[in-house]
Order: sequence, then C-alpha cells, then structure tokens
Amino acid sequence: MNLKQLQFAAHVAETHSFSRAAELSFATQPTLSNAISQLEDELGGRLFNRTTRRVDLTPFGEFMLPRINEVLQSRNELAKAAESYHNPTHKMLRIGFSPLVDMQRLDQVLAPYRQANPDITIFFKECFIDDLATRLSKGQIDVQILPRVKESNAEHACLFYRDPLYYLPASADSQSSSHLSFKIADLPATPIILTGGGCGLNAALTTILKSKGVELHAYAGQALTYQVIEDWVSLGIGAGILPKAKISAENKASYPLFMEKDEPACFSFEWSWQPECTEHAHVKSFIDYIQTTVPALVSGQAKAADQQGVG
Repeated sequence: MNLKQLQFAAHVAETHSFSRAAELSFATQPTLSNAISQLEDELGGRLFNRTTRRVDLTPFGEFMLPRINEVLQSRNELAKAAESYHNPTHKMLRIGFSPLVDMQRLDQVLAPYRQANPDITIFFKECFIDDLATRLSKGQIDVQILPRVKESNAEHACLFYRDPLYYLPASADSQSSSHLSFKIADLPATPIILTGGGCGLNAALTTILKSKGVELHAYAGQALTYQVIEDWVSLGIGAGILPKAKISAENKASYPLFMEKDEPACFSFEWSWQPECTEHAHVKSFIDYIQTTVPALVSGQAKAADQQGVG
C-alpha cells in the first residue's frame, strides 16, 4: 500500500462519494477507484459499501479508518518536525487525546490560543490510552487529555471539563419508557454495551458505578465505536452509558444519569504533561494557558449551555 491510496480512502470516507473524493484528491475517478480496490485487496476486506446514491464505510472500514487517518497524520507530523528542525522559529504543539474527548469543545477553547499564537502549529493525535502514555513518556506528544479515573498529581495535571453521562436503555426495555432520568443505584439489570476499553470508557464507568456500590454488568460483546453502541441499543441488544458529547444529535432515547437526585453523573477530563516538557517556552506558555484561561472559557460554555436549556 502507499500513502496516496490511504489519502483516497480518507477522502471517500469524508465525502461519501467516489466522484467528489476524486475531485478533492485531484485524480480521475477510475484512478481513485482502482487504488481503493487495490488497498482493499491488500487489507483483506471491503472498506466501503457502494450504492448508486451514497458510499458508506463497512464495519471493517469503520475499524480501519482511525488507523488510516493516524498514518496520514503521522506523515504530516513528520513533515512539520523536519520544518521545525530546519526553521527553529517554527514551533509545533502536539496534543494527544482519548477518542472520548469532545473535539468540538477542544477546538473552541483553542481558538483564542491559535489567534494569539499564529506562529505555533497545533497537531492533534487521537490515540488509545496506553498509546498516549507511551507517546507522552517518549516526548512524542507535549500534552494529553484523558478521562480522569483517579486523582492525579495536581502539579502536572489540571481539570479540563466535565461531560454529563446519559443512559441509553435497550429498545426492548419496557421499564424505561416512563423515565425522564436515571440514578446509578436504580439502573435496570440490562447489560451495558462497552468498547474494547482502549478509550477509557470502561474504566471510567467502572469507577463511577463502584463509587455508588454498583457493579458494572457488561454485555459479552464489544462495540468498535460509540455509534455502534447506539445501534446495538436500538436493536435491544443491551443498554449503553455514554458522555453527552458522544451521543448523536438525532438520538432522542437517551436520559440524564445521576449519582444522586441533584448530582449529575459526569466524566471528568483532564490535561496532563511531563514536567520536562516545560523546558520549551511555547509548551510552558500553553500549559499556563490551559491552567488560567481555559477554565474561564469552559465555565462560559457551561453557562451558555444552561441558558439554552432554560430557554
């Protein structure tokens, strides 16, 4: 396989169209189609389901797309690293994060920083938690964002935001039809559909439920994505618990989850870094930013969301 094939696949996934992907890639459609077919042969499975109206990822494609994007992102990161070496005035900030992180919120809080620091290129790296830990220890990323499972060393970590949890009852669970919300201690006995665990969802859920003396009863199978959890819930396979940011906008069958009557259940996300990374002035400046400016931005976002909810 080659990088061009991977770029073609990423563009098809983005546009849901071979013709539009070809235009985006500055290639002819036959060239793109042949490259995708060769890539699928090499990977051993179809990446896309093709119809006359739309092109969608297959389950195998859903599994492979994050890995394809990671290779493409690594290529860009390599080019920028070379540029930084040859041009010392060019600065690069590398932020790694779990797939559970609210990307829209992250982008919003970074907007003022980007505006104030146009000379700094920000690279995102979405990884599973074990991979993030390795990258941080090796200096391959500067800062990471993770769901908090236990208290961290406050000197090298700080709270980013809290995302409320929602319960997704299985469609076949008739007991849930009269609920407007759920308490952790009163959840139905329906097994909870989880992921493979790399994103931190399983560990964070286990910690929250355990704090209320509730054992997590997991469904035997594992979903590849949060969308798959929603799909399986709609089929009555099991129930789900997801942070609000990871529930699709069209899902109307999700209910706020509470620790107690007036205490919402939330995932807390935190920034963390290695102490030696502050040796670089632009990284130290960014850490100052997330410790001082970001909390005020997040607070403003929360107040705006509350006002919208009241309205």
